[in-house]
Amino acid sequence: MRLEPEAETEAASAPVLPSELEQEPHPPLTIDVPVKPEPIPGDEGPQGSSSDPTAVPQEKEGSDDEMGLTEEEARLRREQKQPVLQWQPAANGHTGAVTAIAYSHDSKLFASGSDDSTIVLWDPSNQTIIRRMEGHTDVVWALAFSPDDKRLASASADSNVIVWSVETGEQLATMSGHTETIHPMVWSTDGKHIATGSDDMTVRLWDAETYQERFVLEGHDAMVTIVKFSPDDKLLASGGADYCCRIWDVATGAAHAELQGHKGMVWDIDFDKASRRIVTSSDDASARIWDLDTGETLVRIHEHHGPVWNVAFSKDGKSVLTASADSTLKICDSFTGERQLALTGHESMINTAQFSPDGKYIASASCDNTVRLWRSADGSSLATFNEHDDKVTLVMFSPDGDTLASGADDGTVRIRLVNEWDPDRAEQEEEEGDAEGTAEKGDDDTRLE
Repeated sequence: MRLEPEAETEAASAPVLPSELEQEPHPPLTIDVPVKPEPIPGDEGPQGSSSDPTAVPQEKEGSDDEMGLTEEEARLRREQKQPVLQWQPAANGHTGAVTAIAYSHDSKLFASGSDDSTIVLWDPSNQTIIRRMEGHTDVVWALAFSPDDKRLASASADSNVIVWSVETGEQLATMSGHTETIHPMVWSTDGKHIATGSDDMTVRLWDAETYQERFVLEGHDAMVTIVKFSPDDKLLASGGADYCCRIWDVATGAAHAELQGHKGMVWDIDFDKASRRIVTSSDDASARIWDLDTGETLVRIHEHHGPVWNVAFSKDGKSVLTASADSTLKICDSFTGERQLALTGHESMINTAQFSPDGKYIASASCDNTVRLWRSADGSSLATFNEHDDKVTLVMFSPDGDTLASGADDGTVRIRLVNEWDPDRAEQEEEEGDAEGTAEKGDDDTRLE
């Protein structure tokens, strides 16, 4: 789901520390395998493809040369013929589209937010609901756990940030100051700050202990679409609809750099591990890598034919992943910009993509109602997950790599255990199971003797 500027709302009041809210325990969610959905009338998808999310993508007519594919893209296209995984259940936690997701740092909790204004806390090990949290009056656009996983922050179109106790569901504070929708929000890795960006064209830096506003960072001329801390927490980057990425000094709130060059809205940002380079993506169909010290453009990547919604450095920083509205993923050399791999197979716009924590896999979410799993080393498509009945807008690996979650416009969340999506781990578990069975049989034969 792409963000659109929203109408101005009234300014919210000063920070409030509300009293304890009564929370009723929510029973574990019973998950039934859903019935295969009927195609939506008139929604035929790209090139007249079926909207049935369980269908195997059909080959398009015409030769690879006629379709303008490179040899590499043609090879990858031929590899998309593997069937999708069997129908699996998705959990209905919301009555509206899922608009935000987040894992706790220890991977034991998962949170989802929705345009029904609620937040649901899940146990990812069994995809059951722990509790629902209500407090916002509009869409929940962003979620972030504190580094110790004791608190959860949520940002909303109601222009407020609420900080919750993870253990009790109590509202610990409401942080008010923005006058319009808050779309992006992040919690610093040292736990000291929360940063927010808004349609009111400001970035705000908050003290995560006192919940007081530290700085109002002004400079953008349009809505702020993304904010992100550098790995060392010294810098804060923000991107906006003014085609600009701005870098701020966290300690002083001073402007550090202004990165100008994109010809469209800046949608995503990622820092390299050393906090020396930053990559941005834009709806001008490009990504750029910048030097954080000089503000100079180091590499310009223009491998797509549509907006680039999502961008990420690989674990080693040598490659950059881009996800685009043109339904493709590309992996490029982060120092030269040269394309390394093209990942094709989705039948509609890709909303987001992410490397797995170990860097071996990539997960992508698309408007074709599917999540796809790819091997990052060669770009091969390993699996297609088709549990959702509508556009999949969010996908995320858990920090420990044991689960893979996604959220969709149909209001469902799907949390997959590792053996459902990691072919190497699944094969390893199967081999270990066979070994145990052989050992047990040997013990039985010994006892019979």
